[in-house]
Amino acid sequence: MRIRIILAILVVLVVAVGVWVAVATGPPGAVRLAPAWQLLPAESYRAMGVLDPFLSWSPDSRSVIFSVFGLGSQRDKVFRWKVGETKLEYITTGVSPNYVTDDEFLYLKKQPKGIFLRSLRTGKEREVATLLEKNEFFPDITGFDYDPQRRTIIVRMTELTQFRTPGPDEYDLEGKHIGAVSSRLGEGIVDSSFDPTGKRCAILVQERQVGPVSLHLAGGQERRGREITRGKLNAVAWSPDGRIVAYADDKIVVAVRPQDHRQVVVARFGDPDDDSDKRYAARLIWSPNSQHLAVFVYIPHPAGDYPFYYVLDMSKFKWD
Repeated sequence: MRIRIILAILVVLVVAVGVWVAVATGPPGAVRLAPAWQLLPAESYRAMGVLDPFLSWSPDSRSVIFSVFGLGSQRDKVFRWKVGETKLEYITTGVSPNYVTDDEFLYLKKQPKGIFLRSLRTGKEREVATLLEKNEFFPDITGFDYDPQRRTIIVRMTELTQFRTPGPDEYDLEGKHIGAVSSRLGEGIVDSSFDPTGKRCAILVQERQVGPVSLHLAGGQERRGREITRGKLNAVAWSPDGRIVAYADDKIVVAVRPQDHRQVVVARFGDPDDDSDKRYAARLIWSPNSQHLAVFVYIPHPAGDYPFYYVLDMSKFKWD
């Protein structure tokens, strides 16, 4: 089954754009808006169906897989989108799909509840992590995050929050408990992302619960590192090739060059000066080849909150 949607390459400039208000440490720099695909039509899905991670890239970077709650069907639907195509491919019902290989993905089925490994090519699937079903908290699991290096799953028991909240525990694919997942939320670290060497880290810090969030680049044993900027920051992601640190600041996405901290605005979702427009870029996920950047935009609405998914084409981005 295939669902046709409005999915055109566009420069991300969704509504009228005003003058950007500089943050405390200076303006974000030049504006070079990237072409992008908008994956979801407006007001067709509920944001309540979004879980972390909001989508998963295939290892070959050619497609993404994700789930959203359909308003018409009143079901959680899993879709695949191949980069450059103009329609979504409906796969099955369920939540929290995570690519394992270019063909297979893990997802949470609600009826009957369980974690399944499914082939995109054949549609065949089998249940995994069955030992999890013996845990008393199993009914409370809402989704999970798959770690391809460790071949483990990190379960989640919370819906989408303003900042990414890690799951409490890690399990192998048989469902055996590996250990608790450490979190730095108590230190004021609301998001972080390492460079490909693992030696440097981009960190979002919020010292006070209602205060601004600051971006720091840290190396070695530094706990915070140098502050780069601050504002209404929600997410940070270091590209797998190490060239770009991307961060989401309210309605914009900014690329930072790590070596000299040069900043370029690459996406703008609405007017940053329009306080009546409550949408904001909430999550960022790079493709493994660093050519594309997926952005989740959250849209609060009196009738219910809506998700927008975008994929920025960063393949031709240049600093100069």
